[in-house]
Amino acid sequence: MWDIRKVIVTLFFGGFLGVGLINPGPVNANALQYTLQDLEGKAQNLSQYRDRWVIVNFWATWCGPCIQEIPELMAFAASYPDEVYVVGIAFEKTPVEKIRSFVGELGISYPVLVIGEQPLVPMEPLKGLPSTFLISPKGQVVHSHVGPVTADQLAQWLAQRLEGESN
Repeated sequence: MWDIRKVIVTLFFGGFLGVGLINPGPVNANALQYTLQDLEGKAQNLSQYRDRWVIVNFWATWCGPCIQEIPELMAFAASYPDEVYVVGIAFEKTPVEKIRSFVGELGISYPVLVIGEQPLVPMEPLKGLPSTFLISPKGQVVHSHVGPVTADQLAQWLAQRLEGESN
């Protein structure tokens, strides 16, 4: 169970102030081995995104910083349509109809899945919302961030990884 003091401190310092907690090191586990439901109730296997870089963003409808970063995630996805998939995971137990309506109101242009019952290791347990992960085409988490992100930050993470591959 979460210690409420840790949750409050993480959300305050990591989310509300926009100071992200960063863990840039690779994690040697397949972050794309999971199947989650989409907003239509269909099972979606995250491994379908394995041929490109993937941004996985955990968010919630009640999370102000999460909502703030959605346009940034959409802008990034639009800027890199052939290199990167952006996938949102609604991290809440809200009825799917409400999440679907919320997604429609905001015009979210990337796929949104609903969190399941099992933790998505190595990404979970989360340290706060929003949480964003850059996953390599091989399925490894190579960068993580707690707090809102910008399209420029995401582009920088990708550029650093692509540069590292070419060296």
